[in-house]
Amino acid sequence: MAKAVLYRIAPERFLEVYTGTGASYRDGGRWNLPGDPVLYFATSPSLAMLEMSHYLPSPRHVPASYRLGVYEAEDASMETREVASLPKGWAAFPYPVATQTLGSEWLRARSGLILKVPSCAVPGGLEPIAVVNPRHEEIMRLQLIESIPATYNPRVFKEP
Repeated sequence: MAKAVLYRIAPERFLEVYTGTGASYRDGGRWNLPGDPVLYFATSPSLAMLEMSHYLPSPRHVPASYRLGVYEAEDASMETREVASLPKGWAAFPYPVATQTLGSEWLRARSGLILKVPSCAVPGGLEPIAVVNPRHEEIMRLQLIESIPATYNPRVFKEP
């Protein structure tokens, strides 16, 4: 059991919605099959911003309603999967069924609240993201502690 600090960028109205029935539930994600509720978080604010780049052509397109949510989960059960333990091609796109199956099996087993897995946004999986199980009994330990406008520094992302 440990204290986890997590981050995600989402529309402000969804920052405290922990059902896990958004787009990844409907369509599946890297670490879940369609129909398995899941919440995806970053382990640092910068990683949350980098992960957002997978979904928008430019950070300048982040809607004004989006916020960077800062969360804490006190005494949360946590597991980690290292790159060496993952299926071959784990970082490929489209998502390999092997990683979706691995994540969905973990979600269905409800063995922990948080599963740390390597981020595909960082070469070599050198930084982890957090897969959170909204059906785990500890979900009430996840608390939004701060909401910050998701503003990217214009010096970093200049228009061509």
